[in-house]
Amino acid sequence: MTEGKFTWTQDMSVGVAILDEDHQILIQYLNDLIDACDDDNRGAVDSIFSGLVDYTEYHFKLEEQIMDVCGYRDLDAHKNRHVVLCDQLEKIRSQFLVNFDEETKMQVTEFLQLWLKEHILHSDMDYAPSCAGKENEIADIIDDLEKPASYVQNIKETGILV
Repeated sequence: MTEGKFTWTQDMSVGVAILDEDHQILIQYLNDLIDACDDDNRGAVDSIFSGLVDYTEYHFKLEEQIMDVCGYRDLDAHKNRHVVLCDQLEKIRSQFLVNFDEETKMQVTEFLQLWLKEHILHSDMDYAPSCAGKENEIADIIDDLEKPASYVQNIKETGILV
């Protein structure tokens, strides 16, 4: 169905370990979605897509808090991109669950790969310099956040992401 899975590489690092970890988790969700589509497993696709949406919302919240504490100058515009992306994810998920054919599977997974790659390599790289040297401020934020329940539950049940 797809040409290949999405692989996180070091050049995608934004210099903030927790955000790099989140990006890797989002990529794993996408790769798990590709596998479920290849297996034609609609139940798994629904579950994985739901987890992807939940984790994306969690990640955006964390990322926005980090950008704020680091004094990122373009925070409002970045937040607006997050709102648009979350809306797109929800629309795509709804359409995908209604129209679960090969063409739609291909379009959805290709869109998600492009979305993640573009967002990480372009939008997120813009805030990376603002975060340099702010490890203590970032650590304070991390201590206050919890991973999404769907992610935590899956880890408890399987010991793996999805």
